[in-house]
Amino acid sequence: MELYQLRYFYYAAEYENLSEASRQLMVAQSSISKAIAGLEAELHTQLFTRSGKKITLNSNGALLRSRVAPILSAVDALPSCFQNSEGLPTIRLRVLCASALIPDILARFRDIAPEVRFQLLQSGSKEDVDLTILASPNELVDYGATLLTREEILLAVPSSSPLSLYREVRLEQLEQEPMIMLSGDRLLRDQVEHMFRAMGRKLNVSFESDNPFLVRMLVQHGLGITLWPSRTWSAYSTENLSFLSLVEPQAYRNVYMVTHHPDRELSPALVQFMNYLKRYFKTVLT
Repeated sequence: MELYQLRYFYYAAEYENLSEASRQLMVAQSSISKAIAGLEAELHTQLFTRSGKKITLNSNGALLRSRVAPILSAVDALPSCFQNSEGLPTIRLRVLCASALIPDILARFRDIAPEVRFQLLQSGSKEDVDLTILASPNELVDYGATLLTREEILLAVPSSSPLSLYREVRLEQLEQEPMIMLSGDRLLRDQVEHMFRAMGRKLNVSFESDNPFLVRMLVQHGLGITLWPSRTWSAYSTENLSFLSLVEPQAYRNVYMVTHHPDRELSPALVQFMNYLKRYFKTVLT
């Protein structure tokens, strides 16, 4: 019995969905299935009730999950019990939005706590990170989530565009406009697509990129328009750009910091950084 088998089983048990467990763990679904099959063979019992592709945790599986949970929690807490090889505290920070602000945030925080080191991530499972910065159009109901800011989603257009003459624009006016989308921000993309569908309109995507700097440059060169989070993208250059408010409907999103293990004691360095983030978004980013 291997630790990875227990972790794969635990995620499958939590979601009762191999596809979602695969997405969270960032491993192949077949690897999860193989790990579970190995556990069942070793324990001489079935852990799930299977019906086609659907799996449901049975009583044996529920018992194993209850025993596995504290084991995984203890293992995952081990890194926070030690310092890195240089004897310095380290924070594993996953940045899913507001990446343009991170250099300024970390530079200012270094003045306060120069001994803290960071591992900056854009992917990975929640087990591999201490804190995540993410955005959601809806209120995030999560014990470990703290709201940092609520920001308006603006429309960014080239200064040469006829749209730049307006201060506000309705969604229906944009149906024929070439849209440049940030493919790496799935939540923002889903939010925009939902807005267009709700209005019975079609999104006209001409370019996609996972690089926000490239998205900005494409708009600046007159190749299309894009949605621009007003606060978390404020660090980008706005040369040759004009910004319009969306009306009918307006668009907003919430930016959160999330600790994925609220039952685990947070390191002093992480607590200090989280308190700093709240101050930064309240006082610096205004």
